[in-house]
Amino acid sequence: MEFHINKDPLFKALTRIQTVVERRNTMPILGNALLETGDNILTVSATDLEVSLRTVCEAEIGDNGSLAVNAKTLFEIVRELPDGTIHIRQEANNRLRLSSGQAKFTISGFPGSAFPEIPQAVGDKRHVFERDILLSMVNKTHFAMSYDDTRFTLNGIFFQLTPNRGEGELCKARMVATDTHRLAMVEQVLDDGVVKDPVEIIIPKKAVFEIKKLLEEEDKEVELVVGATHIQFIKPDITLISKLVQGQFPDYRRVIPNKNNLGLTMNRTQLDEVVKRMSVLSHEKSRGIRMAISKDSMLLSSNNPEQEAGEEPIKVEFEGEKPITVGFNARYLREILTAMDGEQVQFMLLNDEAPSLVFDPDKDNALFVLMPMRV
Repeated sequence: MEFHINKDPLFKALTRIQTVVERRNTMPILGNALLETGDNILTVSATDLEVSLRTVCEAEIGDNGSLAVNAKTLFEIVRELPDGTIHIRQEANNRLRLSSGQAKFTISGFPGSAFPEIPQAVGDKRHVFERDILLSMVNKTHFAMSYDDTRFTLNGIFFQLTPNRGEGELCKARMVATDTHRLAMVEQVLDDGVVKDPVEIIIPKKAVFEIKKLLEEEDKEVELVVGATHIQFIKPDITLISKLVQGQFPDYRRVIPNKNNLGLTMNRTQLDEVVKRMSVLSHEKSRGIRMAISKDSMLLSSNNPEQEAGEEPIKVEFEGEKPITVGFNARYLREILTAMDGEQVQFMLLNDEAPSLVFDPDKDNALFVLMPMRV
């Protein structure tokens, strides 16, 4: 294997794969990036056997071949090389030689055949989405994923696609995430024909973060290929492949309150700023803040075991006849407020112990459920 390549595309490709590379040394080969050449294209791949990433860039190919080399070492070398062309050549004993200007490096590697085969999503469920739609849906849900390994079906996003099945049935995509303390759900109506077959899958947490990064890079359409065990996200120069979480996502509809009748509306940005200030003196473990709500005003307050306290009022519109006081985790509340886009935020409350419904009163495609806490 031998090729010449500009530093920028190679560095971008190596940057992309760093978070996919396995770093726990359970299998040394998984700490490597696979370099493959052919048809004036360099392919760089990485996998931890759960999530895999393959990206391609143009290169001037001398000889075709493949070699796996330590991903972190190669990344750090390329990062420090001067701008311009890099000459890379495979030498005897699976060693890789890099040169740029006066700088020369030689690093050890493994034969390409030793690198695990990158899996594919096998199936005919293929869907093309606008990048902005998918990115918006991920941004509105990913923060509510669980980190509790004992509840593995919550360690990701539930992704549902519904085709148009007749008059009155719209083509839709839905994402849901919950850690039992909060729930985030967003639904997007799609153009007819975008979804041809129904899909209900759980995308694992690590893949969700990789998808988010992929979508943030460029404004291009994304093709999804859904198989029985894997999903692929395909863009022109990069493919992300992930195992699916095997299991049944809980019936999230049961935790969405439908009897809450006390409306509370206020400016979203102002609430976020006040919650941020109050969280400075909240208890380090619970991060609880108290909201004392009356007809046209709400007093937010916090305190901690050191007898330190803070409070600040804001204007609100409250539909309840009697004042009510409710507590929330400040971080959970701020993550919901940050995921929203509109100027206003509305809560639907029942009492100080029941879960609250949170949403943008001017948009109906996303809703959030937040469990209260004693403060």
